[in-house]
Amino acid sequence: MLVLVRHSHAGEKTLWHGPDAERPLSPLGHEQAHGFVAALGGIEIASLFSSPTTRCRQTLFPLAEARGLPVHDHPLLAPDASPDELFSALHEPDADRAIFCTHGEILNALAEFARSRGIPDVPPSGATAKGGAWFVDCGAGPSPTLRYLAPIPAG
Repeated sequence: MLVLVRHSHAGEKTLWHGPDAERPLSPLGHEQAHGFVAALGGIEIASLFSSPTTRCRQTLFPLAEARGLPVHDHPLLAPDASPDELFSALHEPDADRAIFCTHGEILNALAEFARSRGIPDVPPSGATAKGGAWFVDCGAGPSPTLRYLAPIPAG
């Protein structure tokens, strides 16, 4: 099983005057990031991977601190990453029991890529709210089992 997370709320791009990669979480986003700690309390986690953006790292920091795990930057989670390469990476052995924090456009592109490969049970495009997450269990079946975790608190 792995978890795909859309970064928590980061406010409006138009109000941020620095590089977009450095845009931080909003106060709501920080609350959502802390909400992951309790929401994932019963889930075994081996590793945390993040887009190399501030908002994704900040989304995982409370969980990293609570679990004593480092947050590893992963270039395939960046906003301009290749969905086919990410799809392959998610099937590597180190993806099991891992959390991957990325961006809405990457989650949408990943879902479209999977559908184009005939995988029917993938999250619908645009279905992941900021601070939301998908539990993906590839198990032994022909397609993954998905469960959605809405952001806590909702944005």
